[in-house]
Amino acid sequence: MFKRLSLHFRIAFHYCAQALKMNMEYRLDFFAECLAALAMQYTKLLTLQILFDKFHSLHDRNGRVWTQHEVFFIFGFSLLPMGLFSAFAMNFYQFSDKYLVGGEMDRLLMRPLSSLFQLIMEGIAFDFIPDLGLGIVVIATAWPHLGTQFSLLMLGQLILAVIGAWCVLTGVFLVMISLSFWSQDRLSILPPVYNLLNFATYPLTIFKSLVQIFLTWVIPFGFAAFYPAAGFLANPETFRTYSLLSPVAGLVCITIGILTWRSGLKRYSGAGT
Repeated sequence: MFKRLSLHFRIAFHYCAQALKMNMEYRLDFFAECLAALAMQYTKLLTLQILFDKFHSLHDRNGRVWTQHEVFFIFGFSLLPMGLFSAFAMNFYQFSDKYLVGGEMDRLLMRPLSSLFQLIMEGIAFDFIPDLGLGIVVIATAWPHLGTQFSLLMLGQLILAVIGAWCVLTGVFLVMISLSFWSQDRLSILPPVYNLLNFATYPLTIFKSLVQIFLTWVIPFGFAAFYPAAGFLANPETFRTYSLLSPVAGLVCITIGILTWRSGLKRYSGAGT
C-alpha cells in the first residue's frame, strides 16, 4: 500500500510539472486566462459592494442581520475550495464525451495506476491561482471586522474547513460524472449544477426554507461555503453544529463519490464501435 501511494505521489509531481511547463509555453494565454478568472470573481465582489452601498446590511428570514464584512468573508472563503476544485476538475466537464464516448477511458484502464487519479491529474489547471489569491485577500480584509481573534488554532481550523469543503465539491461532482457509466449522456449537467454554488456564497438563511434544505441535504453545497465559513463569525452559535459537521460532510461526500465511481467502473465494458 505504501509503495503504491508513493508511486502515485511521485507521478502526481510529474503531472503537475508537465502541466506547468505547458502553461508557461504559452505565457500570454495563461496570464489572459488568469486575468479573466480574476475579473469574473471581482465582478461578483463588486456586485456585493454595490448591494451593501445601497442597503448597508442583509436581514435573513430569522431576523439576523448580516454585515458587509460577514458576507464578504463567506464569499472569500467560498473562493478557496472552489479554486482547489477548479484546479483538478477540468476533465469532469468533458468526462462523458471524451472518456466514455471518445474511448479515452480505455487508455486510463490499461495503465497500472488508479483511473480516477489519472482523470484528476490530467485535468490540472493553474488558472485557479487568482481565485485563491483573491479569496485570501478578502478573508484577510474581512477578518479584523468579524470580532473573532485570529490564532494559529483558527488558521488550522480554516485549513481543515477548506479541505472539507473541497471534498464536498469533489464528491458531489464525482457522483454526477460516475452516473455517466449508466447513461453515457453527451450533455453534461455539471455546469448548471455548479451554478447552484452561487447560492452558497451568500448566507443561506436569506433564502426560503426549501432552498436551504435542498442545499444542505440534497446537493450539500451549503457545506462547501456557507456553513464552514459561518463557524468563524463572532456569534456562530446558530451554525455551530453545521460548521463542525463540515469536515464530516466532506468525508461522506468524497466516500460516496469514490464508491459510485468504482461501481460505475464495474459496469464499464469499453467504448466499442
